[in-house]
Amino acid sequence: MMRSSPPTSRPWFVRSDLRLALVTGLGAAFGLLSSIPFGYYIALTTAAVLSGSYGNSLRLSIQRLLGSLMGVVIVVIFSRGLEWPLPLGIGLAMASVRLLGGALGLQVGYKVAGNIVVMGWLVHSAEETTWGFTRLFWTAIGILISLWATRYVWPSAAIPSLHRQFAAFIDAIIQDFSLEVGRLEADVPTRLSMQERRERRSQLLTKINAVRVLQATAQVELGVNPEMHPLHRLWAELELLLSQLMSVLDGLRGLPAPIQSPPAIKTLHHEEAQVLRQQIELLSRLAALLRQLDPGAHQSLDLVGLKPLDHSLAAAARQMTTNLENRVGSEALSTVPTARMRQIVQRSSLIRHGASVLHDCLPGMAGSQPVTANR
Repeated sequence: MMRSSPPTSRPWFVRSDLRLALVTGLGAAFGLLSSIPFGYYIALTTAAVLSGSYGNSLRLSIQRLLGSLMGVVIVVIFSRGLEWPLPLGIGLAMASVRLLGGALGLQVGYKVAGNIVVMGWLVHSAEETTWGFTRLFWTAIGILISLWATRYVWPSAAIPSLHRQFAAFIDAIIQDFSLEVGRLEADVPTRLSMQERRERRSQLLTKINAVRVLQATAQVELGVNPEMHPLHRLWAELELLLSQLMSVLDGLRGLPAPIQSPPAIKTLHHEEAQVLRQQIELLSRLAALLRQLDPGAHQSLDLVGLKPLDHSLAAAARQMTTNLENRVGSEALSTVPTARMRQIVQRSSLIRHGASVLHDCLPGMAGSQPVTANR
């Protein structure tokens, strides 16, 4: 596995900061000029939920809207419905906020709810119902403006560029696997020279370093706590997958050229080539999905369409391994030298490992579980 790039510090000023200032300022002006009271809550909302990406803004918006609604309902129930003494009522109301917030899985929304309870009870007690629902109205307007801004006001270009870079890297790996297929199916295979092997490895290293540089830029667009963002996990899993496939390619390049005799060995090499072809097809579909991935609408890859290919690849790899095990020690391979037989087994093991890597990583990219999780 290759070393990950060192973390980069966030720059002092990015484009999303300018967008936040502009949208918040315009929202505040609109709210203050409106005849509906408490218009300043539109600016408070945009400042809280407008982040670098649509997905993160949507997550924060849902949290804030649920928290605001919960706070308004609780303050109305406890202050108007129950009419308990202030110390007891506000204490139980805040406890209810914490309990309901935990039940709803709110991470930041419960803070908004607590603020509404305190402000509604102590500052707006004479008009808390009107104030509460007016605040909900401005909160909803602020959320809509924020989500619109993330999609249409200087939308992030780094994230789609990173996905295209990942897809281009997969294309380069596909080319190398295609060369291995050609060697396995050729009647007189030839081995790449040392210089050619070094050049191809250097090209892949250059591409993965370019991916890491662009990934550091794209990560800035994920907003607060980017390590918790689904796209960050997707990128980490993709890098792990591609690093392991590079290791498989290094191992295959280092082996001598296959020899198509006796016939049982030739059959085995054709089976290995078939497994590699299925890997190539699966990787091609994965690259196409990455090019189509819209970070605004989806935070993970929809890999349902890849499952039949994954199952077919896993079955072909198992069959290849079974056939090899049945042939080892048989009379058909009795004339094969031990050293060459060891190389044949090593090649099949590397190809099987490549299939296993794809099988293990695809579920991790399809959901929130990391590829190292126990399944």
